[in-house]
Amino acid sequence: MEFKSVTLGGTFDRFHKGHELFLDTAFKSGEKILIGLTTHSMLKKLIRKNSIWSYERRKKAVEEFIKKYKKEYTIFPIEDIFGPTIKIEDLDAIVATEGTKHTCERINLIRKRKGIKELKIIHVPWVYSDDKRIISSSRVRKGEIDMEGRVLVDYSITDRLKEELRRPPKTILEGDNFSVTRDLISYIKEKKFDYVVCVGDEVSRDLLEHGFKPRNIIVDGKVERKPTDYLDKIIEPYSNKFYVKNPPGGISKESWRVISEALEKESAVIVDGEEDLLAIPTILLAKNNSVVIYGQPGRGKVIVKIEECKKQKWRKRLGEFKTIRR
Repeated sequence: MEFKSVTLGGTFDRFHKGHELFLDTAFKSGEKILIGLTTHSMLKKLIRKNSIWSYERRKKAVEEFIKKYKKEYTIFPIEDIFGPTIKIEDLDAIVATEGTKHTCERINLIRKRKGIKELKIIHVPWVYSDDKRIISSSRVRKGEIDMEGRVLVDYSITDRLKEELRRPPKTILEGDNFSVTRDLISYIKEKKFDYVVCVGDEVSRDLLEHGFKPRNIIVDGKVERKPTDYLDKIIEPYSNKFYVKNPPGGISKESWRVISEALEKESAVIVDGEEDLLAIPTILLAKNNSVVIYGQPGRGKVIVKIEECKKQKWRKRLGEFKTIRR
């Protein structure tokens, strides 16, 4: 549906892929686009840190992107979160992200009180970086990602998170190894998951020895940091093999790309280092209605059914990791 006039507003610092979708949605939705661009006075805290682009540079970045649309537009400065949207009568719609939809709802309340027609709110979803966290200007400024969403840092687990992850989750199968593996295979077949991914040598070996081949395995040739003698045997059935370095207690920036590529086909990922924490990027990168299985030392096998609510939980945990530039 195309509206006569559509508005949106933002800072547009470190112009990134999320900004592109935001503007693209506006230009595909309206004949005339009004773009509010925050001024320095509205961004005092960031300005004092000398961390944000100037108004002129941000405006130029927006103009460079939108020149391809060949539509009428106006870029104007805004000094507060509402700008002129609570005054202009001949507006039809406003574009909102998940982070700004509440402000848009407040704008409509004010317009309604003033007797001005309410705006149709056009929702734009979040855009995620390669590590499946939200792309944001603040993350680009911190050097965590670039403006294309590529990961620039390694993640390192904190002591608090380490203790938290040692607690047994609700979806863990415990008992003798033979029975647990048998029950696990029965569960997988019953649920009819699209893909099964195993993280860990022991859990991968157990399923393979019971005649069940996971679509993907991620292994490092060790169990509880002690070398195994069956690495070659468990990776042999996989014609597609990927290799990645990953440090103990961490998630390397390269692992996101490698695991993402590996999950596109039946494959084995062989890790130089440790794969213990690679269950996290695997959960975030796996498709919904897949299942990720990993072992918890001394306890059993953990089952993670991939769905959006689980991914949100792990995104939040990942945000609590330390980040390291190298």
